[in-house]
Amino acid sequence: MSKEQMWFHEGGWFSKDEPKAHASINITEFYNHYHAHADRWTAVFEFLSKDLKSLDPGKYPLLGDQVFATVSEYSTKTPEEARWEAHRKYIDLQYLIEGEERMGQMPLSSALAPQQYDADKDLIFFGEQEGEYFTATPSCFFLFFPEDVHRPGILIEESKPVKKLVIKIAVAE
Repeated sequence: MSKEQMWFHEGGWFSKDEPKAHASINITEFYNHYHAHADRWTAVFEFLSKDLKSLDPGKYPLLGDQVFATVSEYSTKTPEEARWEAHRKYIDLQYLIEGEERMGQMPLSSALAPQQYDADKDLIFFGEQEGEYFTATPSCFFLFFPEDVHRPGILIEESKPVKKLVIKIAVAE
């Protein structure tokens, strides 16, 4: 087992039992960014330890432009309505406070048909394609790095309301 895997599985970076980090997380990227920017991750995990169900939808600044959170409520979408996306400036921590949804993920190197990057929104969409899918619930959180294309918000059987937390963590200084 690598030092990164040992560090991840020992879990000293987050003191709560739940939510757990989803198994799809790129452990090496997480380890490297965590050790380069521990202050950002401290802010992230302190916020994740709060009573999230009591939070109103909106934006929550955690560490200036380096770390901020958004709580939103919406209904899950059909696969046709959900789009593949990626970000260059921020890592996404995505966590479902209430409800469940499907999330797609694939490596950026496999993504097809990129559209124009919107630097103001730090967002690039991709065309329809296959990927790996996971069920997101309040028991785990996902991390999407710039090399991860993701497709959040997909319904499971039928559209249902969810309450979601997305924490944006700046990649660079």
